[in-house]
Amino acid sequence: MVMKVFYLKPDSSYSLEPSVCAIGYFDGVHLGHQQLLKRVEKIAQVKNMKKALMTFSCHPKEILGKKDFKYLMSLQSKIAILEKRGFDYFFIIEFNQDISQYSPTSFLECYLYKNNIEHLVCGFDFHFGKNGQGDTRFLKNIQKENFSVDIIEEYDVDGVKVSSSFIRNKLEEGQLEQANQLLSRPYRISGKVIYGLQNGRKIGFPTANVDAGHYVILKKGVYGVYFYHDGKCYLGMANVGLNPTVGEITKISLEVNVFDFDEDIYGKEVDVDFMFRVRDERKFASLDDLKQQLKRDERFIRHYFD
Repeated sequence: MVMKVFYLKPDSSYSLEPSVCAIGYFDGVHLGHQQLLKRVEKIAQVKNMKKALMTFSCHPKEILGKKDFKYLMSLQSKIAILEKRGFDYFFIIEFNQDISQYSPTSFLECYLYKNNIEHLVCGFDFHFGKNGQGDTRFLKNIQKENFSVDIIEEYDVDGVKVSSSFIRNKLEEGQLEQANQLLSRPYRISGKVIYGLQNGRKIGFPTANVDAGHYVILKKGVYGVYFYHDGKCYLGMANVGLNPTVGEITKISLEVNVFDFDEDIYGKEVDVDFMFRVRDERKFASLDDLKQQLKRDERFIRHYFD
């Protein structure tokens, strides 16, 4: 059965079967988040309920002040992960300033009770409602028939709390391997191929310049990647940075030299999975020095993937 996706507004109401639902933003759907999904799956099996997840159209921090918030994944990637796990319902609250002012009780009535969610699963640090007044203590004190709550405690790996912010920091520090382990999959950036300066083509390494949008940008450097286009997967070499040797730009770009590939894909949607970090970005004495280093990088990446 195909998972049903619902975009929830305050006046939305659907006639749905009872469900057990995890709630939160779930940026990255990392190992910590996956503990909530496992609990949903277990309870749904025992109680014979539908499996559901409720999230927000954007991170609340983006609405409540941090306008340049950077994400670990797209909404479509979340949907794909939940579909693969066999979830039945995916609820997306269209979050805005007005909704941020709801009392905890109004929030529950508007989004949970109305949609026949009978069992809620959330993390120990989940907050909701105006000024985050709703928390796990509030949820535990709810006395309502056909409504119960499970609280998932902190999930640690090697003594470190697994969180989206921790993974963001690891990516920005260049600790890609650790970030991928905590995500349980390669970090992915999806976006359109846009026009760049085309300097790579001049030295024999044409690149697809990918619009990274609102994604977390990794530490500047060269990475071995898988590049997905039109249902096919290619090996590639990605550069995240400012291209200091060929004429430094002012905004960090993501450019991918796709191996054994020669298609015009401007304007096309692609996915880039970051598999491992090769080296830092640096300025070379000449374009020829850069070209020779890129040849070495390509050989290293191809050998790594063999």
